[in-house]
Amino acid sequence: MFAACIAGAAGLSLLLGQDANWDLQNYHYYNPWAWVHGQRGYTRDIVAAQLQTYHNPLPDLPFYQMVKERWDPQGIAMAMAIPAGIAAFFLWKLLTVLFRDLPRRERWVAVGAAFAIGITSGIGFGVLGTTMNEWPGTALTVAALYVIARALAVRDVSRLSWRPLVLAGLLCGFATGVKFTFGVFAVGLCAALLLRGPWRRDASRARVGEAFVFGVAVLAGTLATAGAWMWSLWKYFRNPIFPYANIWIKSPWWGEYEVMGRPFGPHTVLEWLAFPFTLAAPPPFYVTEMTYVDGRIPAVYGLVLIVAAAALPALWRRQRRTPDPAAAVAAPWRVLGIFVAVSFVLWTAQYSILRYLVPLELVSGALIVGLLGRLVRPAARIPVAVAAAAALIGTTTIPDWWRVEFGRQWFEVALPPLEKDGLFLLTTDAPMSYVLPAFPKDARFLGIDNNISDARRKTLMEEAIRRTIREHRGPLYSLSYPTGSGVDALLERGIYKITETCIPIITNMRTSPIELCRVVRSPDAP
Repeated sequence: MFAACIAGAAGLSLLLGQDANWDLQNYHYYNPWAWVHGQRGYTRDIVAAQLQTYHNPLPDLPFYQMVKERWDPQGIAMAMAIPAGIAAFFLWKLLTVLFRDLPRRERWVAVGAAFAIGITSGIGFGVLGTTMNEWPGTALTVAALYVIARALAVRDVSRLSWRPLVLAGLLCGFATGVKFTFGVFAVGLCAALLLRGPWRRDASRARVGEAFVFGVAVLAGTLATAGAWMWSLWKYFRNPIFPYANIWIKSPWWGEYEVMGRPFGPHTVLEWLAFPFTLAAPPPFYVTEMTYVDGRIPAVYGLVLIVAAAALPALWRRQRRTPDPAAAVAAPWRVLGIFVAVSFVLWTAQYSILRYLVPLELVSGALIVGLLGRLVRPAARIPVAVAAAAALIGTTTIPDWWRVEFGRQWFEVALPPLEKDGLFLLTTDAPMSYVLPAFPKDARFLGIDNNISDARRKTLMEEAIRRTIREHRGPLYSLSYPTGSGVDALLERGIYKITETCIPIITNMRTSPIELCRVVRSPDAP
């Protein structure tokens, strides 16, 4: 099964084409290159990859190395899909635990339908084989879920030993350190351990202990994958997650600003209540820049409401529910349900960016099939599960985060001859840093107008940009996309643009051609 999952993910990645997403062009190649060359992103260059210059380079190091060694682009695409295959394998293992007490035929139909629903989500396909790093963290998160579910299914459900708690915590910590957005799922699983019941006083104390052990392991795992990067940020900028949380940490390198806020998602009570339904086919820039259709999260939300409504009469009459056939399976289901609910609320409040939701999309099939099983007669469960899988898969469309046809090399950059000791000013917020490793080794790069750089602000970063331009004695160039842009940013920095010497840099990426111009400083520039 493991080999089949890996092979399937690799094959699908080839069919989708070569990744050329915005973040790849902006920082997924530049950051690891800058890191292995003496952390030049913090020392020699200034915000060359914009705000994302300061993201953890660790998850991008394998991609950088493959490109550096000139792997065939198809081979890179297949290798980048391996984490998705691993996630699919652990999803299968998790489903076999969740549906273990069903009759044999019904069990394998339920597992198959839930698996098919989970692995075919639009968002999962959209980021497959890309550098967005959603699948590595998803694989670790689903593996952690499986570890806890398996432990609950084979032991006394009133108490977990420290081994699965530590292992699951480390896995969630590794995912969080690689990409902080996965922290919401670590919190979600911790909450599930704490709130899963039973609610006796002694059992509640045990739950607190389990959550504590899990939480310590999460912190240890986070430090293992993010510690070196966080230390370097602290050393250079006095903020271990620079520039995030600078409202409280107050690094002098940037102002006390909120980095991005939360422009996506719901903002009123009514929007919050309807939000899961709106995820079926939202307009662009509501939860993602692209359009898509995917009914998985709305289906889960709708089924939860129906099941809850169906249970209300019994609760009103204070009647006990019919007990589950096996308490050992009920505990994994409770953990999964609480994990999904808490993680979804935290994700909505913190980000509302759909591609961060791959772990919940992956387990959505389990909830859909499980909830449908509670609503229909036993004889109808198999056809209903199959029909639900077919309907969801058939109506799904995949968001396009930019792909290109496979070429001879991942990056094909045609540079003109350049003078030595050049200082290159990136004048717009377009993703251009993927071309920078192709420049001469003595080149330096400054982002002078992007999602973190602003000449009007009085910070050490802006002071460093002004000083570097002022003291540079070699040739000055600008890099702009689209062509003809960036003039205002140059003027704001006291620079005249010489348009007669502009030439295009042609690449195989979507951000092409990039305009390269020779520029000079104004005589009266500060």
